[in-house]
Formats: sequence, structure tokens, C-alpha cells
Amino acid sequence: MDWASIVGDIGGQQYQSRLEKLNANKIDTRSIEDTVEKTITNLQTSGCRSFVVFGEPQSGKTEMMIALNARLLDEGAGVIVNLLTDSIDLLDQSLSRFRASGLSPSPKQFSELPHNAKDLGKKKWVIFSKKNARDLEKLITLLRARNDIIVIDDEADFASPNAKINNNDKTTINRLIHDLIGKEGQYIGVTATPARLNLNNTFENDSELWVDFLPHPYYVGQDYFFPTDGLVSYRLHTFNAHEGSERSELKNAILHFLCGVAEQHQRGHNQNFTMLVHASGKKDEHENDIGVIEKTINTLADPNHSGFKNIVAKLEKIAPEYSATHPKLIVEFVLRNIDRHAIIEINSKGRSGKVSDIAKPTSLFSFGAGGNIISRGVTFDNLLSMYFTRAVKGKFSQDTYIQRARMFGSREDYKEYFQLWIPDELLANWSKCFAFHKLAIQAMRSKAGAPVWLADHKTTPTAANSIDKSTVDFEGGEMSFGLFAFDKSKYDDLMGRNGRTNEVMLDAIRAEMGESEFPDYLFDYLRHDLKAARASISFHPSSGFGVAAKTYTNEEIESIRRKKGIFATNEFGRSEIPTAKHHLKIFTNNRGKARLFYKINGNAVKFVQNKK
Repeated sequence: MDWASIVGDIGGQQYQSRLEKLNANKIDTRSIEDTVEKTITNLQTSGCRSFVVFGEPQSGKTEMMIALNARLLDEGAGVIVNLLTDSIDLLDQSLSRFRASGLSPSPKQFSELPHNAKDLGKKKWVIFSKKNARDLEKLITLLRARNDIIVIDDEADFASPNAKINNNDKTTINRLIHDLIGKEGQYIGVTATPARLNLNNTFENDSELWVDFLPHPYYVGQDYFFPTDGLVSYRLHTFNAHEGSERSELKNAILHFLCGVAEQHQRGHNQNFTMLVHASGKKDEHENDIGVIEKTINTLADPNHSGFKNIVAKLEKIAPEYSATHPKLIVEFVLRNIDRHAIIEINSKGRSGKVSDIAKPTSLFSFGAGGNIISRGVTFDNLLSMYFTRAVKGKFSQDTYIQRARMFGSREDYKEYFQLWIPDELLANWSKCFAFHKLAIQAMRSKAGAPVWLADHKTTPTAANSIDKSTVDFEGGEMSFGLFAFDKSKYDDLMGRNGRTNEVMLDAIRAEMGESEFPDYLFDYLRHDLKAARASISFHPSSGFGVAAKTYTNEEIESIRRKKGIFATNEFGRSEIPTAKHHLKIFTNNRGKARLFYKINGNAVKFVQNKK
């Protein structure tokens, strides 16, 4: 028996075994399989060095990454480096999940690796490292002799992009990851908010190779919490935030959360639940929030406290919202179980409280209050309530605020019972961030050319210092859709106003064009904006593209698409309503094909597009 030949060889079926285990646990793996297959195809494509896998917040990306690691090992990958944000809590949470999956070789933290590069040998390694300068420097030194490195960058839009892109310089983490990838390595960025990676040209990622990780069937996300019509089905509590009001609102939210947990137990969901408080990024303000939680709980737990009767009276007033027939049972449950609680302060960096105690709550009433760790990376099971008041003084960075939607996830069993506490103005801005994000993501999913991101006076796709001004167009962005056979007479009639209203025109185009030529997401967005803002739409007559053949390539004429754009701003002046906010126009080639283009006019909303 050649014992040496079987060391570390478990048959090359790790990926299939992982899928079988997930299926046995009734986990739908269709999206995981689709994403992994497309990712492997990209990696095996000649010349492919860098691309992005994007998916919704808390949609199961960690499980997808475990499956991807397994498939890469089956395909013969040498060194897989999984990068995480600089947080021990997040590292511990992810590493424990990866190890529990049974991967071989078992994932190792950087600190568990051999100290000598020679001891790494030619073996396979699955490595976990924080995006921390000291750790990355040591890892680069240790792996200097390996040329078979694949970097999988979780939360890739955080720390990895180059915030000095416009200063002819590199930020430390960006430079170190670049050095880690080297001349022969490959890079996969994984994120829910890919705008920064695109507009920053991070590691020269190729947006044409981006992979869309669709959410699983039980995912509850943007469409539920931020519906287009604004009519929500969960417990949304809005208020006017002003100095002195937040503490009383937080106390009220705590009491509602306690009643909500009691209600879930009446429904037969005998589990522990979590409430998140995300009001600030400052540690001293976290401590103030913790103080409010502790005082509320301690008062309820002490019948001799001077405020006990008053706070119980408030519980009695709230309880009928959670049980119309047996409100006293709600109050009784809370008081009998009030000592079954955990209160965790979660800070922005380093080791804070035991995040695992509320990520998978170990106490009946689990509370977490804190900063950036709440905003990114951690998946919170059984999250029932979120108190969110963290606003900004300047523009809203859409990627940051989208990541803060911790209520997204596997919440199908109790989604209508979820409680969100938020100031009115913050909710409006948050909703707009998601409306812009949804339009951009759905356009990418339709493969309608280079990604387009939306911005206005209040929101921006990502931090301004991360946008590569040498390649990004802030004014001329456009969206285009599927090719179709062009019939001049038919489409001239279709796009002709002839006294019809905007709504009638849109309905006519919707009836004539298929989903690929005029997608539902754009139709819904335009109809919603017409209703909400009384905006106007200009329907342009069709124009030929590629007449000046020397200016365009045959490929551009054939596809009716250019990275630098086709729908020039001077087209607005040729339309029936030059000042309209929304513009729709058909461009045709000399080969009988056409494509519908959409462009926004004015300062209210801008398209931001990378022309590189």
C-alpha cells in the first residue's frame, strides 16, 4: 500500500458532499450552485484575474463561500486566502462556520500557520486573515514562494478599495492585498454593495465577469422592508428625532421588544430573540444606549424599585398590541422571564462583547448596542427588533446604509412581526438609497452593459474619495436594454406622443416590448416616480447609430453599445420636452436591430458610470 499517496486525498468530492449535506438539512442550494459554477468558469477563463460576486445583504454569502472553497479545493487550488474585515468577532464567527463544514484541509488562522515559508511546502492551504496591515505583511512574506494563490475577499468594498486613487497613491490595505495577489494570483471580491469596487477600479476587476448570487427562497429583503408603494406589512415605528426624544423612544422600543418576544412564544416560537440598537458610531454614546437598556431591564426586574409600577403600567398599555385577547399573559411572560437577558456592547474595532451571544442569541431577551460591527458582516439569527437612528451630516453613502439593513435575512417565519424603529427623515433617505440601489442592481442582472449607479444631492453610491475621477462619468451615464428587430413604422408610432399621457405611453411600450427590451424594474420605477414626484418623460424619435462608420467599431455598431455611451446630452434639446427628467430613445443600426436607451436629465438625479 502506498500510504504516501493517500495523505490529504479525500477523493475530490468535497463540493458535492457539501451540497448533499445542505440539501439534507432542507437548504435550497440552487443559487449557490449557479454562483459557484459561474465563478469557476471565470477563474478558468484565460486571462481572468479579478472580478466580483455580489448578493443581497445577509442572503447567505458565507454558505456560498464555504461551497466555493470546497469546489476550488476539488479543482486543485493551492492556497485559498479568505480575507475578512479587521474584527476578531467576525473572524471567529466565519472561521467556526468554515471549520464546522469539514473542509480538508481545515481552515487556519494566520497565527496557526508554520512560521517558516519552507514548511508550507506545496500543500493545499485554506487561510483566514483579517484585513489588517500587520497580518497581511506577515502573510505576504510567508507565501512569497507560492504562485497559486486565490484571494476571496469578504466584504470586499470595505478597506480593500483604494481611497487614494485620485492622489496617485495607494492606501495600505489596498497595496498589501495587491501584493498578496501578485502577478499570478486571482482575486474574487464578495459583497452586497459592489458600487465602490466598480467606481474605484479595485484590483482592475472586470465588471463584465461579475457573478450575481441570487437570494434563497426564504430570504426577506428590500422588496419587503422597502416596498415601492411604501405600504409595509411589518411593525414600522417612525418618530421625529430631536434632542431629548431618542432616549424615551429607545425605552419605548425596548418594552415593545419584550412584548414581541412574549408574543412569539404564544405563537409557539419558543426561541431566544435579539434587539439591535444602532444609534451612533461613538463608543461613549454606545454606553449611553446600554445604560438605557440596563435601567429599563433592572427596573422591571425589581418590584421594590421606585419606577416599577410606572413601567409595568406602560407594559400593560402596550400589551394589547401583541395579544388582543390575552394581554395580561404578555405582561406576565415578560415579568416572569425578565432575568433571562443578555446585554452586549459591540464596538467598532477589536474585541468587544461576545457578538456570538446575540448573533445566535443565547438568552431569551438579547440586546446588542454598538457601532460598525453591527453594520457589516455579522448575521443575526432571530432578530426581532432594530432601533436605528444613525444618520449623517453630509451625503448618504448608499453602500454604507444598505449594509446597515440588518433586518434582512431568513425572516420568513416572523417577518410581519418584525419591529423597526427609525426617525421619519432617516427612513425617507434610507428608502431612497435602496430605490437607487435596486435600479442599479436590476440593470446589472439584465446584463444591460456597464453598471450604472444613481446619485442625487443627498445620496452618493459610495464615498467620494474612492471614485476614480479619471474613468468615471458623473453626468453622461445611461442605461440600455435588449436588442430587438426594428420596424420603423411601428416604433415611430409607439414613441410618438399623439396627445397621450406619460402613463398611457409607458403602458403602450410595456405592452409592445418584452422584459429584456423594456424591463419591469424600469417600468415600475418610472411609474412610481411619476406618481411621487410628478416628473415628466420625453419619448424621443428613433435615431440611427453607426452612420459615421469610421467613428465606431463593427462590434459597437452590431451591439449598439459603447462604453463611452451613445445617448449624448445634446439629444435632450431635440426632444419634444427638452427639460423632462426622464428620457427614452430608440437607437438603431443599419442591420435591422435596435435598442432602447434611458437617461436622466438635470441635477435632481444623476447616473454615475465607469467608462473604463
